[in-house]
Amino acid sequence: MSASGEAQDAAVIHVGENHGFGELSPDIIYDLLDPKSPEKYAELGGRDAFLKSLNVDPAVGLVSKTHTASHVSDNDPESAEQRRIRKRASRASSILSLNLGASEDDRSYIPPHDEANRVRVFGNNSLPEPVSKTLLQFMWGAIQDKTLIVLCIAAAVEIAIGIYKIVAKDDSLAIIDGAAIIVAVLIVVMVSSINDFRKQAQFRKLNDFSKSLRGVKVLRDGRTIDIPTQHLLVGDIVMLETGDVLPADGVLIQGFNVATDESSLTGEPISINKDIVKEPFLLSGTKVVNGMGRMLTIATGVNSLNGRSMLALDVEPDETPLQSKLGKLADDIAKFGVAAATLMVIALLIAYFAVGGHKSTPDHVVDGDDIANSIVAIFVTAITLVVVAVPEGLPLAVTLSLAHATLRMLADMNLVRHLSACETMGNATTICSDKTGTLTLNRMTVVRGVIADTEFEHKDLPDNFKAMYRFAEDQHKQALLALIGLSINVNSTASETINREGNVEFNGSKTEIALLNWSLGLGFPYGPDRERVEMVDIRPFSSDKKRMSAIVKGDYDPNFEERLGTPAVYKDIATPDGKRCWLFVKGASEMVLKLSKWYVAADGSIKPIDDAVRARYEDAISRFANQALRTISAAFKPVAGALPEGAESGSDEHDLIMCALFGIQDPVRPEVPAAVQSAQEAGITVRMVTGDNLATAKAIATECRILTSQGIVMEGPAFRKLSEEEMDNILPRLQVLARSSPLDKQILVRALKRLGETVAVTGDGTNDAPALKGSDVGFSMGITGTEVAKEASDIVILDDNFASIIKAVLWGRSVFDSVRKFLQFQLTVNVSAVVITIVTAIYSTVHVKIPASALTAVQLLWVNLIMDTLAALALATDPPNPSLLKRKPSRRDENIVSPPMAKMILGQAIYQIIACLIVYWLADNWYHIPAPSKEERDDETGVNPLISGLVFNTFVICQVFNEVNARSISRDMNILRGIWQNRIFQAILVITIVLQVIIVEFGGKVFKVPTGGLTAAQWGICIAFGAGTIPVGVLMRLLPDYNFFYKVHEQEAVELGHVLVAEHRQQPSAEPGLQEKPSRPSLRSAVQKAMHHHNIGQDARSTSGLLAPKDQWGAAIRRTQMQLRVLKAFQLPPGATAPSPHRHSIGLRPEMRRTATNRSGEELWQRARVVVTGVGVVNAFRGGRRRNEGVVGLQMTDPGQYREQRQSRDHR
Repeated sequence: MSASGEAQDAAVIHVGENHGFGELSPDIIYDLLDPKSPEKYAELGGRDAFLKSLNVDPAVGLVSKTHTASHVSDNDPESAEQRRIRKRASRASSILSLNLGASEDDRSYIPPHDEANRVRVFGNNSLPEPVSKTLLQFMWGAIQDKTLIVLCIAAAVEIAIGIYKIVAKDDSLAIIDGAAIIVAVLIVVMVSSINDFRKQAQFRKLNDFSKSLRGVKVLRDGRTIDIPTQHLLVGDIVMLETGDVLPADGVLIQGFNVATDESSLTGEPISINKDIVKEPFLLSGTKVVNGMGRMLTIATGVNSLNGRSMLALDVEPDETPLQSKLGKLADDIAKFGVAAATLMVIALLIAYFAVGGHKSTPDHVVDGDDIANSIVAIFVTAITLVVVAVPEGLPLAVTLSLAHATLRMLADMNLVRHLSACETMGNATTICSDKTGTLTLNRMTVVRGVIADTEFEHKDLPDNFKAMYRFAEDQHKQALLALIGLSINVNSTASETINREGNVEFNGSKTEIALLNWSLGLGFPYGPDRERVEMVDIRPFSSDKKRMSAIVKGDYDPNFEERLGTPAVYKDIATPDGKRCWLFVKGASEMVLKLSKWYVAADGSIKPIDDAVRARYEDAISRFANQALRTISAAFKPVAGALPEGAESGSDEHDLIMCALFGIQDPVRPEVPAAVQSAQEAGITVRMVTGDNLATAKAIATECRILTSQGIVMEGPAFRKLSEEEMDNILPRLQVLARSSPLDKQILVRALKRLGETVAVTGDGTNDAPALKGSDVGFSMGITGTEVAKEASDIVILDDNFASIIKAVLWGRSVFDSVRKFLQFQLTVNVSAVVITIVTAIYSTVHVKIPASALTAVQLLWVNLIMDTLAALALATDPPNPSLLKRKPSRRDENIVSPPMAKMILGQAIYQIIACLIVYWLADNWYHIPAPSKEERDDETGVNPLISGLVFNTFVICQVFNEVNARSISRDMNILRGIWQNRIFQAILVITIVLQVIIVEFGGKVFKVPTGGLTAAQWGICIAFGAGTIPVGVLMRLLPDYNFFYKVHEQEAVELGHVLVAEHRQQPSAEPGLQEKPSRPSLRSAVQKAMHHHNIGQDARSTSGLLAPKDQWGAAIRRTQMQLRVLKAFQLPPGATAPSPHRHSIGLRPEMRRTATNRSGEELWQRARVVVTGVGVVNAFRGGRRRNEGVVGLQMTDPGQYREQRQSRDHR
């Protein structure tokens, strides 16, 4: 660049003008980023000019208020402390300066001294929060419901007619009906709005907590600290690591092999390599997929590229699958309600005019007002019926249940990012879990190892090992151990920090911390080692390569290397300025051993690795792994320096010198075996996917109770080479996948989903993102997980504990059950209310000539309030019961209304209809109620208010008891289970009862009940009918379930049987090295396993897989009929003679063969074998084992082969 150009740049970027940041502004910076313009960035002076313009010292970062006094300019003499900070931070290539630093609590956050000015010019790093709706806005939205609008119109007509009556007929109470409807609508709107408002507050609280977990590491006052992302300012220097999601826009000012994934902005799924000059821009929302570095923040919040994009979005939250399913169900029910109301209007109008309700009689004069009242009453009742039939509480129940569950799951260390994951997790059939930190404590310690071909144990460190290795006697060995310690200390991303209590602790990968502690115990702390070498290059750990490496430059010691016996191939490598560059590699022991050509022998010299030495190391690796130890190896070699530009990263990692092998212990979490057992009891298969070797993985999986005697253990490379057919055969028994890469995990997830599994996956690394995204539910680790993994996941496990995943399963099943409970309750009310309203309205029209229902519009609105809003709140907040983990997962396509629910809905609806109609038709006989006169009769109902009040009260009390009864949707008789822990349910039940008493006793004309209320005897009748729902519920649970899908399931089982016969003839061989006992599982067990795997016929079975005792009689009848059909299939042809009835006539079970001569017989044979072993088909009727033996024998014999044997004997 010319001098004039430099002068021009200096004129453009200078400090002190206007706001103190030169001419930089958000608009100028945005022009650099969209589109990216390295040329304009260079014209503005590049990195140095931006640092100067933003008043940032790259060695210190932003300066806080407490450090302003000690902050000195470049021209001021530096204090000792300042020189120390500059010396430490100026090591631009030092790994320590790129590491995670001290983590400080937000409460101790001290802002920079010029924070206010930076925020004023460039803004803060937060986006405007979505505007929260007020309670009035929710009310306005609720009243927009079409049915409520129509109801309000009808109420307005009622009020208009009432005003006319007040003026013309001096009827002072004529306006009450319309006003009562308006008040009832307002109450429904108010309660619904309060629920929505409360739900909004809950989700806002959850969102705020999620945001509080996000932090960013920045350099301030010469040290690395962790701050909340919203405190990030323009000018902050951000520390970058693989797996970070960039919180703001910036430019790279220093880094090693930094690459980002910008597909979220560009849509191109490729990694973009960054450098300081040609590609310096780092954009907010993108992910760091490789390397480490530092970024100068230049745009935050709404001024960043991602922030401006987010402001342009106005996206409505997606519905969860359950919400969508229930929304469709609600629409179908609403159509039913509209159809029923329409038919009722037509029937009532025809009946009204057909029976002469519009004509006057000697006893009753009908004028135009009466006809108008009757017609309006018909339409008001119909509209109210639609309001009751429309189940707007269904979506509300899902939302309330999800909101309640997500907040409670937060207390169980599960942060739900996507609501759909909460409900999906309840149906999970398999969990693919990481090992480290999830199944184990992630507290790693080096307990065994081999250093320079000398084996040691943890108790030997440091003194015994030094004595054993003659450390004090041999300076060369001292230097060798120092070199090995150096390789561990500098090839690491862990560092030492000071916590809030002032205690020193390590921060970073637990494996690296264990190695640093080993080095420290041997007498080689990492600090001095990192100070005395210069970092040339660093390659962070890669899940694909299973290793990490670093190149450092240190002092050259020819005597040491001569004694070491450096291979001749390395002796000619140049050592400029008396420095030697070393390549240090650390990673999976098998990988490093494979890349090694030499090793450090016990005498301190380098020797070639021959077959015997390689076998010895392999044996040590195997022994350590069998003790459930993670094995890590370290190696080194001299190099000329960093790789030339354009060379593939890691291409120099070959012909290494093996120097150390470490066995690292990571204890299994104490609660994991029990959690795994709970998952297995819940019908969930737990698979461990780990990067450890086969032996370590098997040992850990066995301790966690994941690996069973029939389970298969495979390595990732072998697994990914399987064909689709081979993979499908192995997957049902695959329990451990060792030495797996993120790609293997992704392949595993896809294969399991292809087989119809609902898959949950855990992951913590950046490369786990595809598997997390591809799974049904992705779990990321809150402690060890990268930001990329968290962004790709659905749920964040805050404590990295496998037991928390099982809690998520429990809550997921609880959500599904809560919605089912409400659905069972609501559909019962829907059916009974609609039928009662239509029947009594038609009866009233025909017999009283006034079209009115026993349940008036105002009464139905009160029932609607109980049914839709209060019941949704009560039943959707039931706490989870541990017994939910004792049943199998639900199928993806399982009907939300199960057979037990349908049976309960139908039984309860029939009972309530009969009870209310009995009261409606017979109450006047019980209490000798005379026919009401015109003065006593209600103008709308046409019946005595006492009868109307009794029917209304009976119906509501039935709903109160049925609300308790609906708490069980299975055969569980204990409907009070967990009720004392649900305070919301108790409160709503009490509120409902109290309000009903007030309405009946004081509602009078408004609710069409007796003015003086009901007597104690009348209350007793109502309560007795209402309490009858409890024994009806008991009876419904005792009755056998009729599975409407049994025929379909049976046919599926037959088809599976045909397939499984062939599959079991060609059983997949176990993985080499895993011998299994030869066995030929019976077809029946195979079909039963297949039925269990595919959830065929689960609805008709109890959780144990056997028919419940109540179902055995019905099942026995069906199966006996099937057995008779089987016997007919075995009948001999006409004229044939029966074989001799000896034992050998049937013989031992022959080899299964199928012929095409009798397809129907074969099909029946297959179907006959699908028999639950707990039910003796013939024994159920005859009693006695001997009489059943013949049938069992037929089940075990192929009919086609039996006939072939018989014909062969006849021929002989």
